Amino acid sequence: MKYFLLLITLLLINSIVLAYDEKDFLRLKETKSCVACDLTNANLSKMNLKNANLSGANLSFSNLSSTNLSNADLSYSKLVKSKIYIANLQKTNFEGANLTEARLNGSSLNKANFIDATLVSAVFSKSEAEEVIFDGANLKYTKFRGANLKKAKFSGSTLLLTDFSSADLTGSEMKAIDLSNSIFVSAKLDMVNFSYSDVSGMNFAKFMLKESDFANSITCDAMLPWNNERIIC
Repeated sequence: MKYFLLLITLLLINSIVLAYDEKDFLRLKETKSCVACDLTNANLSKMNLKNANLSGANLSFSNLSSTNLSNADLSYSKLVKSKIYIANLQKTNFEGANLTEARLNGSSLNKANFIDATLVSAVFSKSEAEEVIFDGANLKYTKFRGANLKKAKFSGSTLLLTDFSSADLTGSEMKAIDLSNSIFVSAKLDMVNFSYSDVSGMNFAKFMLKESDFANSITCDAMLPWNNERIIC
């Protein structure tokens, strides 16, 4: 009986923690503005929140699948473990936001802003993300499998086992970052700027890249288009 009561108590506490504020939910629906509000675990799927102001809001565990958030302000918001499948996030501002373990599969993210965002273990597989900005973002264990990342910016971001398998990174900027422990199987890397980065051990032999793309980079044990042998440091 004691353990049963403990279980009930824990479930009640958890439900309270994950319950959103009904007033905040109604305010968002009516005004498209809910700064620093609590929308934890809210179902916002398929809503039209274009140009909405959700700066500093807590949207953890929320469902934003198929939602239109284009041009919305989600700066410094919290979207931990949120579901954002097939959403319209074009030009959305996620600067400084926490999207740890968020799922953005298949979403449209063209020109979205993720500067200094936390994206640890987030998933962007099959997303459309041309000209998206990830400068200074934490991208440890993030998955970009099959994503369109043409002309994306990753300068100064943190990568560790980041998965770019089959992603198209043509013309992107990957300056001043350590790429040595990330995954680029079948990725497109033509015309990528790797200046000031660590690309040790990577094979670039088949890509359209110039020596100037690797200015001041660490290229130990790397294969480069203009070299027939790995560079020994």
